[in-house]
Amino acid sequence: MARIKVLEAIAGADFSWSPGDVIEVSVEEAAAWADGHRAVLADDGGEGPVKYAAEDRVPVVIGENGQTLEVVDAHVEGAEAPDGGDDGLSWSRWRVTVRLPVPAAEDDDQEPADPADLENEEPEEPPVPLFNPDEHSNKGVLAYLETVGEQEALRVLDAEAAGQNRAGIAKNRETVLEAARARDVAEGRMPPEVAADFSRGGGGAEAPETRDW
Repeated sequence: MARIKVLEAIAGADFSWSPGDVIEVSVEEAAAWADGHRAVLADDGGEGPVKYAAEDRVPVVIGENGQTLEVVDAHVEGAEAPDGGDDGLSWSRWRVTVRLPVPAAEDDDQEPADPADLENEEPEEPPVPLFNPDEHSNKGVLAYLETVGEQEALRVLDAEAAGQNRAGIAKNRETVLEAARARDVAEGRMPPEVAADFSRGGGGAEAPETRDW
């Protein structure tokens, strides 16, 4: 609260003040009435601007992005009338100190994702789990080995040897690997020079090359 000293008679619907009266009003009302013509501040002799305590009134400051900024300090001080005019009114202005937000670090090399692209993007399929020979019968393992290349065949055969090591699978190791290499050649997964050696060797077996001239 603040007190003002009335300089000229002021009356309203529910009040009447006479010159010389000292009235206790809110800080906001004191700033409005104590213009030097109608009243002055009684607490400090009418000198100096009316200052607002932070607990009485704090302005709301909105940043460029619509975010409410934290007000660190705020008070009202006297000001000249706009354009130097004198309309008999007292003018004041807010002086506000705010805390600016720290901008988030941005990756300059990464372009922002287009929302339209994200909507049309196909969801990633979960990775297919590796074939585990321990979870299948002899027949199931051999059937799977008839569909893969040499690299996958070696992985499955090694896993089988380290696990159950069933004789019905182990005895077919070389036959399975030879068939897997042939599939690699047929499907273009084997380098050309290796494929040529494999073809000349009759399926990869060690044999001399013969030609008819």
